[in-house]
Amino acid sequence: MKNLVARAGIAGTAGGVAMIPFGLVLRRVLGYSLNVYGELLVQTILGRRSPWALAVEHFLISWVMALPLVAALAWKRRASPLLLGSLYGAGVWLIVNSLLLPMAFGRLSPWRLGWPAIWPSLTVHVVYGAVAAIVARGIDREGKP
Repeated sequence: MKNLVARAGIAGTAGGVAMIPFGLVLRRVLGYSLNVYGELLVQTILGRRSPWALAVEHFLISWVMALPLVAALAWKRRASPLLLGSLYGAGVWLIVNSLLLPMAFGRLSPWRLGWPAIWPSLTVHVVYGAVAAIVARGIDREGKP
C-alpha cells in the first residue's frame, strides 16, 4: 500500500503539473472557463480565493485521483499507459466534473452549457491521465519507489 501511495504521489504530481500549461493557454489566452470547481471549493472552505490554496487543492486532488489509476496499471500490466491514462482522465472528467461537481455546487452541467464548456476541461483531464499513467508505468519499469 505504501508503494502504491508513493507511486500515485509521483504520478499525480506529474499529471497535475502537465495540466497547468494547457490550462493556462486555454484559460488565459483563449478565454475558456477552467478550474471553476477548484475555485468554488477553495472559496467555500476559506471564504475567499487564494492562489496558494488553489495550488494545494490542485495537487492534493491530483495525488488522490492518481491512486485508482496506478492500481489499474498494476492490475492491467499489458495495457497501454497512454490509452488507459487518457480513458481514465476522460472518465474522471465525465463522472466528477460533468456530473458530481455540478450537482454538488448547484451549477449547470457542461452538457447543458455546450461544447465550449466541455472540451477545454476534458482536454486537461485527458492530459492529466495520460501523463500520470506514463509516469506511473515508468516507475513500475524502473522498480522505484
